[in-house]
Amino acid sequence: MTKVASTIVLSNEVKTTFLVDGSEPFHFLSVDKMDNKTALATTLAYLRETVGINVECLRLEELSITLDSEKQSLFVFSIHDRADEIIKQCQNFNHLKFIDVSQLHHLFETVEMDTAPFFE
Repeated sequence: MTKVASTIVLSNEVKTTFLVDGSEPFHFLSVDKMDNKTALATTLAYLRETVGINVECLRLEELSITLDSEKQSLFVFSIHDRADEIIKQCQNFNHLKFIDVSQLHHLFETVEMDTAPFFE
């Protein structure tokens, strides 16, 4: 089964953090692609139905490829509204964390920025 990866970036004047899964070594959120949905629809459904995020508050910023554990489409979202609610909702899951970009060097080495995403 194909997987799809995602993250949410929070950036302000002080720091930039990304939503990751697990503990070190960190991973992007990764879910099995649903047969009846596109990769983007699968990602949004997971964020809405499992994490409980109002996806209307997110903006798609980047679409790339990651080779973290297997080749996956990677959706990078930013928060344009209700950031405090989204952060709190993500923190309700012990395995989801917003981690400073300075701690994610290894994770970002898995991203192929010059490769176009693939669609099935």
